[in-house]
Amino acid sequence: MGQRKDPLVATDIEVRRLINFETATDGTAVRLLVDDAAGRTVGIIFTIETLSALLMTLPTMAASAIKRAHNDSTMRITYRATDFQIELSPGNVRILTIGTPDGFTVSFSLTEEFSQELGEAHLKGIGQRAKTH
Repeated sequence: MGQRKDPLVATDIEVRRLINFETATDGTAVRLLVDDAAGRTVGIIFTIETLSALLMTLPTMAASAIKRAHNDSTMRITYRATDFQIELSPGNVRILTIGTPDGFTVSFSLTEEFSQELGEAHLKGIGQRAKTH
């Protein structure tokens, strides 16, 4: 049998700059092009499943880092929202898309009940819905 690598030992790539990305022609993966600390251009390929998992993890990673960097558990990273769109999809689900001036957008699916709660909390200027997970 060959030598097994320890799954907890990783090769670190220190990313200095995001250059661009490419999407596979069939849409099943993306390739991030980055410059590493040594000045090399490196391609990092993610399947859509892995990219989706990363997208769900990045906000928690960034929130953890900013809180530690400032030694303040109330610190938040916020983005100025400048536009939104609400669409009604089948099953009476609303799709809320919020955008920033630099083109970042994120979309959420809202039930009618959740949409009402969110609207009421917005009008009050404060509110919270208990986490369901």
